[in-house]
Amino acid sequence: MISEPELVGGTVVPAPRTGDVVAGGAGSSDRPPPTAPARSRRPWLWALGGAVAASAVWAGGLYAYEHRAADLGGYRVSRNLCLDAEFTALGGALGSKNKKEITTSVAEHVTLDRSYCDFQLGRKSDGLDYGVSITYKLHKETDPEAEFDALHLPAAGDGDLRRAERVEGIGERAYVLVPAEEFPVLELVVLDGRAVFRVDVSFPYDDTTIENGEERQRGVQALLSLKDHVMADTQALMDELRRPV
Repeated sequence: MISEPELVGGTVVPAPRTGDVVAGGAGSSDRPPPTAPARSRRPWLWALGGAVAASAVWAGGLYAYEHRAADLGGYRVSRNLCLDAEFTALGGALGSKNKKEITTSVAEHVTLDRSYCDFQLGRKSDGLDYGVSITYKLHKETDPEAEFDALHLPAAGDGDLRRAERVEGIGERAYVLVPAEEFPVLELVVLDGRAVFRVDVSFPYDDTTIENGEERQRGVQALLSLKDHVMADTQALMDELRRPV
C-alpha cells in the first residue's frame, strides 16, 4: 500500500512502500541493494581460446620432436659401396677382385639410404671365384632394432636351412648364418644403431659339383673358415662409413 507523500522542509519526500527496506528500521540490512551484474566475455570463449592455443603449441612441439635430426652414430651414405668396402682380409684368403664383375648402386631417400655392392674374389690359378654381396642400409627416421631379428634370421617355412649364431665384438648385435649343404652361403648381419649391414659369401659351385655331396660339404667347410675374415672386413667398412669426409 502506498501512503501519501509527506512535506519535509518544503520538499516532497515519498513515503516508503510497504515491504521496502528502510535504514535503521525493522528488517533492515547493511548490504546495498543488489545491482545487475556487469556483462563480461563468455567464459567458454576464454576456454576455447586457451585450448586452441595449447593445441597449437603441442602440435608444433610434436612436429619438431618427430622431425628433428636423428642420431645416426656418425654414419653417412655410401655412394660407392664397392669403393668403401675394400675387403682386404677376405681378398688375402681368396684372391683379388675381378674388376669386370663389380656391381654397385645407391638409393638415397629422406628416411632411408640403401647401398649395394656385388663382386667376385678368386685366383686365376684355381679358377674359383667366390661371390660377395654387401648391403648397407642407413635408417634416418625409424629405429631398425625392433625388426632386425625378424627380417634377418631364418624362419620356419622360408626354405632357409641355415642356423644363426650370435657373434660378439662387432656392432650392437650381429649374427652369422652358418652355411648348409642345401644353402652354401655364409652370411653376416650386423645392427649398429641406425645402420644395418649384410654380407653374403657364396661358394663357387658349378652345375656338376652342386650335385656332389662331398663337394658341397667341402664348400661348407671352406665358407666356415672365412668367418673371421668377413667380420674383420665388415668392421673396417663400418669404420670407413663413420670416418669424417
